[in-house]
Amino acid sequence: MNSPLMRVTIGAGLIAGTAAILLGDVAITDWAGMGLAPGFWLLLAVALLTGCWEFFRMLRGRGLPCRPVIGMVFVGLILAAARLEIHRPSQVLPWLYGHGLELYLLLIVALVFTTFLAEIFLVERAGRDTSQALASVGWTVLVVLTVGLLGIFLVKVRFLSDNPLEGVLYLALTLGVVKGSDIGAYAVGSSLGRHQLVPKLSPAKTVEGLIGAIAAGTAVAVAVGVGWGRFTWSQMLLFGALVSISGVLGDLAESLMKRACGVKDSGVIPGFGGALDILDSMLSASPVAYVLLVVLTGPVPMG
Repeated sequence: MNSPLMRVTIGAGLIAGTAAILLGDVAITDWAGMGLAPGFWLLLAVALLTGCWEFFRMLRGRGLPCRPVIGMVFVGLILAAARLEIHRPSQVLPWLYGHGLELYLLLIVALVFTTFLAEIFLVERAGRDTSQALASVGWTVLVVLTVGLLGIFLVKVRFLSDNPLEGVLYLALTLGVVKGSDIGAYAVGSSLGRHQLVPKLSPAKTVEGLIGAIAAGTAVAVAVGVGWGRFTWSQMLLFGALVSISGVLGDLAESLMKRACGVKDSGVIPGFGGALDILDSMLSASPVAYVLLVVLTGPVPMG
């Protein structure tokens, strides 16, 4: 099986499997009468923790200092905080938020403190080099912010609406634009690409591929958003263009990471590389998509 065919086959399988899981959650919600969404949470947890592990493995393979255990724990804690924020089983979170103590902010502060304390201990007890210790703090925090914190915006998109089916459609719109953009960049770049976009970072990426990414992502946005009847043409033209561009930025950011670590792929998924290679554009696009969806679906407060 050649590489393009393998990529299409595995990609179709991943899309079909994800769609089945998300629609299964809707059926569970209709049956149980509550917003459980177990498939979504399991899928997201596996994807984010796998991406986090791949990132740390790339860093370790390059000899760059980091703390994988601390990072993985905090990605899990951020994911748990997101679930608490959505389902709110008690009055603790409203009380915290009412006093300006957002759980994500507290976790990021705890992450910084924990990594610094771990490195200070190693400097004092094991004679660790101070420059390596500081680099370890930086790399660990970067992984958690890049994979964990950005990934939580996928949760915010999924639960933007109390209606489970509508929430899945918001997520489908976002992921459809991102993956449509990826396909457009690949198809146009490989067939018509002549002018390199970032030759030092990723020689295969072209200006023509960027144009194809924006065009394909915007086409998906119009097809899904306007076809759904929830948005107008102008809204989806804006949404598709901005989300596509942010997705391309995430792809370039991961190219920078992989180039710094001296690897071609983050993992071993045939045709795709790894979980991080699949997630990169989703992670960077999800905050932009969430902000745009909040603006487009709600009234703008007037002063």
